Amino acid sequence: MRYNRSKITKSQPDLINIAPDGSAGEVFELEEFMGLKIQVPVPPATEDIDGYDLPQEEQVFRRPVLPEVITGLSSQDEWDALPRDVRDKYRHLIEREFDRRANGYWFMNNGEATWLTGQNYITLVHSKFDSGIPQYYEFQRDLHYHMEACFQDPRCMGQLFVKCRRSGYTNVAAAVCVNEAVQVKDAHVGMQSKTGPDAQSVFMSKVVPCFKHYPWFFKPMMDGSTNPRMELAFREPSKKITKNNKVAKSTDALNTIITWKNTVNNAYDSQRLHVLFLDEAGKLERPHDIMEFWRIERTCLLRGSKIIGKALVGSTVNPLDKGGANYKKMWENSDVVERNANGRTASGLYRIFIPAYKALEGFIDQYGKAVIEDPAEPVLGIDGEWIDMGAKTFLLNERDAMKNDAKELNEIVRQFPFSPEEAFRDSIEGSLFNVAKIYQQLEHNMMLYPEPTVTGNFAWKDGKKDTEVLFHPDPKGRWTVSWMPPKDMRSKLDVYRGSFVPANPNVGCGGVDSYDLDQTTDGRGSKGACHIYNKFNMNHPSNQFVAEYCSRPPMANIFYEDILMASVFYGYPILIENNKYGIARYFEQRGYSKFLLDRPEHLGGAASKSKTKGIPSNSKDVLQAHAQAIEDYIHRFVGMNEEGEMGVMAFDRTLDDWIGFDINNRTKFDLTISSGLALLAAQKYEVKKFKKEKAEPKQFFRRYGTGPDGKPFTIR
Repeated sequence: MRYNRSKITKSQPDLINIAPDGSAGEVFELEEFMGLKIQVPVPPATEDIDGYDLPQEEQVFRRPVLPEVITGLSSQDEWDALPRDVRDKYRHLIEREFDRRANGYWFMNNGEATWLTGQNYITLVHSKFDSGIPQYYEFQRDLHYHMEACFQDPRCMGQLFVKCRRSGYTNVAAAVCVNEAVQVKDAHVGMQSKTGPDAQSVFMSKVVPCFKHYPWFFKPMMDGSTNPRMELAFREPSKKITKNNKVAKSTDALNTIITWKNTVNNAYDSQRLHVLFLDEAGKLERPHDIMEFWRIERTCLLRGSKIIGKALVGSTVNPLDKGGANYKKMWENSDVVERNANGRTASGLYRIFIPAYKALEGFIDQYGKAVIEDPAEPVLGIDGEWIDMGAKTFLLNERDAMKNDAKELNEIVRQFPFSPEEAFRDSIEGSLFNVAKIYQQLEHNMMLYPEPTVTGNFAWKDGKKDTEVLFHPDPKGRWTVSWMPPKDMRSKLDVYRGSFVPANPNVGCGGVDSYDLDQTTDGRGSKGACHIYNKFNMNHPSNQFVAEYCSRPPMANIFYEDILMASVFYGYPILIENNKYGIARYFEQRGYSKFLLDRPEHLGGAASKSKTKGIPSNSKDVLQAHAQAIEDYIHRFVGMNEEGEMGVMAFDRTLDDWIGFDINNRTKFDLTISSGLALLAAQKYEVKKFKKEKAEPKQFFRRYGTGPDGKPFTIR
């Protein structure tokens, strides 16, 4: 595998061609690749594809078997000792294996020409682990495609894999470490895990057996024990200096090593690494921090600005307070959609996620494909057993069996996730809300078809502010919407005393968790969040959240305008937290102050009579009312109710946020804050009636006159 050879075009920066011959074949744009597009080679002539002459039903991956005259040897010397005619007869088979390692392998799979990367081929054919010889799985083929793209893209430092249990990633990564080490000179392959003993275990149970199973022609000169505990060293064995051997001579030894290190941040500091394998990176607990860990270790893969090595980072995810939160930050920093000016992600890595139902043992058919949905007829599995149920149904049944045990249900979801959001779910010990009902809703949403929400952005028509707001679908948009008002209700701008007023305050309202700074000092910070909510009414969907926003544009004013446009589109007033008053000033300056709600009178307190808009976030009474509003909403409208009817709550990100909500540490739960504010705003209180006036251009400056008594007065 050669590093950094793929040419990237400006027109398609996320299309990576991994064809060794540079040909442009099929493009794989899988959801698992998280925005990356991967192009494989053009298939060769049909007769050059293994299995082309077999009946379609017999076209499966078959491990090529080399004759014993080759496999029975243990060294180059034994091969050289064979008669010349024997070597001439079988040499092409050895050369074939070298070619497949470099260029990959084509085979017919149930009528489909399928290409394996050279690394994938070596893993399947010449690798063996403590668990045995691996089998061909399509999801691992896709994982290898992504890995190859990471290795060949000169902007990428490696692969970040959020995985389910039993996905085989440790075996895959161990095989890569060995295959890379036996091909390059003067290189160092490093390994670390959540603890030092774990790293040593991977080294001894995965790496060493993998290398020992290699055929002799793939094994370089080796120094040291055949069962090493600390390192595999591919260098010439040391020799004593004697009177007949006084001068060191250059040899064909690679001078490459594979090592493991204890779990400390600077284990490989100042060393140059060809490959770095970080196993179980989502399980590093205090005092270790995978973000700090990676900040130091990534320098081992760089020479100046040039990437000279690659990382393989994979893990299931611990609860957020046990390493999961930092791993989640790495995940968020590895989005190919969010590249910096140098074309790199914030972490330098490219992320990949494969749902558990595509990687579940026992649900892979004889062709290596996952049996996801229930088959019409039983399907023969790769293990020789018949499969009569889909993997998704099986996992949903496991979840259903634990529906009354929220803690166990949460663990099943985390260990066998269907989405990245599920993989990063936190522990629910001490969860404030009814998690069982939230999970019921999440599982119900998963089965809905078509998708109940649309992603996009709001914008002024023709770019002219204070006119008509339109919604434009966009998969990269900042808003997610499940319902829109009828056209005759949208963007109706009424005016009262020179200020715009919401046209539909009796139908709905919104809640906003705002921010004031364009950018925090550390480049991160919480996101701005908003929920649009329909109150009870007889004419439109009621007691429902209908729009969700969770983003942090580079400028706070962009966020404020996003909220303003949505408020105008729906005609709903919004409730804000008044400890971040930038959004209130923005609305006031734009002439939309009457879109901002006062503190609801039913909450009481001195602030309810204040001229300050919004609600204080540091009041214990408000915090309690906020949490109780969400708790009550979940009880009544989320999951299965007492009549056996399923609630309508389409926003999975908000549901996930509710699960982990910590009332004593609210800052990272932006969606919980905004949704609770919307619910507080929707609780019964008198809606102020405004006398509607015809919308006219706003008067930004007051005009003054003089009354009969000679005193000035304001003309409105």
